[in-house]
Amino acid sequence: MSSISSNIQRELKRANRSRIQWRMNEIQYRLIKGEKDKDIMRTVLLSERNYYKYKKKISIHLEEIQKERTDSAIWLEVQTLKDRMSNLYHALFDRIQHPHTKTSDLPNLVSTAESIAINILKLESASITAIKQSNTILENHIKIQLPSRSKHQQELPKIIYNNEISESDSSKKNNIIIYND
Repeated sequence: MSSISSNIQRELKRANRSRIQWRMNEIQYRLIKGEKDKDIMRTVLLSERNYYKYKKKISIHLEEIQKERTDSAIWLEVQTLKDRMSNLYHALFDRIQHPHTKTSDLPNLVSTAESIAINILKLESASITAIKQSNTILENHIKIQLPSRSKHQQELPKIIYNNEISESDSSKKNNIIIYND
């Protein structure tokens, strides 16, 4: 008897989640169309309190999606910029090394190459800082999600930017993700 009632309760919860998801999708669709809040409340049969609660959830979800897209777009743009600057640096280096380059052009070429090299190093430094920050954020998020007694917490990988691993970390090499450009 208890298994039947638990199955019924599970199905009711599933149906309720489906109804809530449908309402949130319908609210989002109608908001995009530009309908007024009062019209949407009447159409979806929601009280004002629940409507604004759902609207806030939709807003938070859309903000998370936008932030995720923005972060990945910035990362891609930085990588593209570094690649282009590296190509310019190599072209300048080849021109400096070329035997037919005028001596009077060398100071400008060298200072431009130096400026590009410095900017590449700044971008690389910012990338390393971002990776370290993401490690910290990931660790904090995992500490919240996993209980402190969990054996899995010790097995989570760390992202290390270069191949320099100290001897104390050598026992943990299989827990490390090494990132090289």
